[in-house]
Amino acid sequence: MEHFGKLLTAAITPFDENGIMETDTFWRLCKKLVSDGSDGLVLTGTTAESPNLTEADRINIYTTAKDAVGENAKLIAGTGTYSTSESIHFTQLAEDIGLDGIMIVTPYYNKPSQLGILKHFEAIKNNTNLPLMAYNIPGRTGTLIELDTIGKLISDIGIHSVKDAVGDFDFSKEELNRYKDDVYIYSGDDALTKDFIKHGAVGVVSVASHLIGTQIKNMINLIQTGDDSKAEDVHNVLLPLISMIFEEPSPGPVKHLLTTTWEDVGKPLLPMTEVSEDLAKKLNETYSKLNF
Repeated sequence: MEHFGKLLTAAITPFDENGIMETDTFWRLCKKLVSDGSDGLVLTGTTAESPNLTEADRINIYTTAKDAVGENAKLIAGTGTYSTSESIHFTQLAEDIGLDGIMIVTPYYNKPSQLGILKHFEAIKNNTNLPLMAYNIPGRTGTLIELDTIGKLISDIGIHSVKDAVGDFDFSKEELNRYKDDVYIYSGDDALTKDFIKHGAVGVVSVASHLIGTQIKNMINLIQTGDDSKAEDVHNVLLPLISMIFEEPSPGPVKHLLTTTWEDVGKPLLPMTEVSEDLAKKLNETYSKLNF
């Protein structure tokens, strides 16, 4: 089975002033992201503010994205929650609508054991024909999918890919050394994409690609064709903006810049907040200096 592409964007959800999804804006956003180089869109994930999305929102997001990009990009639904049965329900919803894959985050808040994590993924995999991306982000979930568990997810359960947002590149290097030939591994951290690709990852699930997708795609291609020097130059140019995008909780900063430079996508829904005035000013100045 092929991978989902090199550049996947973890898409935001635009809201109006009453917290209602702006469907037309989202349709145009999907078009923009694919035009800017995204091979696929990850929908209803962390960046989409998934805990605030109703089932009706999910259906709207999936059908709107399919209408916007059709066969021009892969569509992966973030369907994992802390509940295995709910995750299965959302997964079957995405499959019925015709999406291309699912992304399952480690169950959060309840902190399952490694055996519990395996059983969670197994139950979901047994209830879908869609390829499954495992999302490892202990900073948000409270639980790490350990390296040996990743091996069992690959060999025993048959996951398709891993999104690694562990935040420890020593862990990620070992993961790539062990498993890059057995599963598709994606960077889940924009600042580390260069290092992931150099060590054998196939791509990135990116937030920054809402704004600099063309440049990120170019950097990946440069590394994969052996032009590390030019890739390093691109990385160094992009890194200050990437760092600022995560200086305050996401998706506040990226929503601010999209509204400033593209189209109004609204504010995050509580408990997420809009960006501070100080960071807004820095984001605007840094982005304007890139001169793309």
